[in-house]
Amino acid sequence: MVRQKDSRRGPDSTRCGKTGNPKRNGMETIRHLRTAWKLFAASPILYLLMGAALAYGSLFTLGLLAGPLIGGFVNVGLVHHRTGRPPGFADLTSAVQNLGNLLLLSLLFLISWAGIGVVLPVLMAILWWAYLPLFILLAALATWWMHVPVLIVDQRKSLWGAMGASRARVTADGGFLPHLGFLVCIFLLPPTLIFGLSRAFPSSYLLHFIVCPIQFLALASAYEDDFGNKPDAMNFLGDTERGTFR
Repeated sequence: MVRQKDSRRGPDSTRCGKTGNPKRNGMETIRHLRTAWKLFAASPILYLLMGAALAYGSLFTLGLLAGPLIGGFVNVGLVHHRTGRPPGFADLTSAVQNLGNLLLLSLLFLISWAGIGVVLPVLMAILWWAYLPLFILLAALATWWMHVPVLIVDQRKSLWGAMGASRARVTADGGFLPHLGFLVCIFLLPPTLIFGLSRAFPSSYLLHFIVCPIQFLALASAYEDDFGNKPDAMNFLGDTERGTFR
């Protein structure tokens, strides 16, 4: 007798590994962008204001508040992503509950930026090709730790715990290159294109205020695929099927 598939099995029956997500083949970057755009379009004024606060708050504090601001932003995106309700002020401020680790994340950002600003010119002055290993290292670190801000806020992990969990998930089942491709498409190409466009049309620089919220909303969507375990997430967008980068 042929064993029939039990249709009563819950969504967890199609999920894999510790992440609890169904397997997919191919890159999910386009789907994450669609999700980010739907979230953005549902509350554009809020996300524009938050994007401006993130950009200028990080700039005026020399990066000291980058971690808390990113944490607050992604928490709002996660709440919106999971429930469909309009984000509130409490969702933004809840990141303060793990403020210490978010400030440590800011310190990590500052060290990275200072290292790029000091080490890169020195390397290029010595050997023109010497910056390539540095770029490869930075790309690897950014990919390994792409989920760190979200893990600190959502799972209340320490900075070191979040770094370990993010790296383990990103590198599981050969997922490093797809995750790297996601970061390149979401966080590298748009600013590069806007910079090039602003050379001819200076007003196009304002596109950063739209791109910035969509970038972090896409990151929240990617986090849900890698770590989320809520089968009802994204129901309000009519997209209950979630996948992975693999």
